[in-house]
Amino acid sequence: MSTRFRGEPSESLVKDMMLLMAENLTRITGSLASAGIEAFVSEILRARRVFTFGLGRSGLVASAFAMRLIHLGIPTFVVGESILPDIREYGLEGDVVVVFSRSGGPGIAADYAADAKNTGGARICLITGMANSPVGEIADCVMYFPCDLFLRRCAEEGCTLFAPLGTFFETAAWVFADAVVSQMMETRGTDADEMWDIHANLMGLFILPEKIALVPAPKKSARDP
Repeated sequence: MSTRFRGEPSESLVKDMMLLMAENLTRITGSLASAGIEAFVSEILRARRVFTFGLGRSGLVASAFAMRLIHLGIPTFVVGESILPDIREYGLEGDVVVVFSRSGGPGIAADYAADAKNTGGARICLITGMANSPVGEIADCVMYFPCDLFLRRCAEEGCTLFAPLGTFFETAAWVFADAVVSQMMETRGTDADEMWDIHANLMGLFILPEKIALVPAPKKSARDP
């Protein structure tokens, strides 16, 4: 077991891990097929609505991606949240479900994806760290991040502290999702100012100085001093 964490915190170790993450993100970016990226972006652009799904930290990535799609003006929902549209009349025809799952294995993600596709009629896009999986078998679009390959290489080089558990996949998926948003901004001709108008929600009216002027002052009653 490594003893590098004993004693005082190491600034150099933190920087080393950040640089190693950047290096491996560069490597994994080079492994992605351009055709797969284009197919994924096209699925989102053609979708009537987008639903994102993930569990644990992958679920946080799914929520972050959904937030940015909403800022782009794309109707988007996070599966598992309390507010979801009624699908009884029209089902999920024309909708896209984006599943973030490192394993893509059997379980809640696979069951939901199967129901959304086979019963609801949705198209499935999978962001995953496994080349073959139950969700991948039914998905219409798969983005595969070979994270384990790079993690094994790091371990072979003696680095056992880098990106424990699913950290590397989650980081790569988050960076990919944000890059997809940038591509969609260009394709749709949307700039950051337009997205900001949607981003500045009701809470933003009270937080952002330039928005305060939009909030009418409360009317004084006759009893007020």
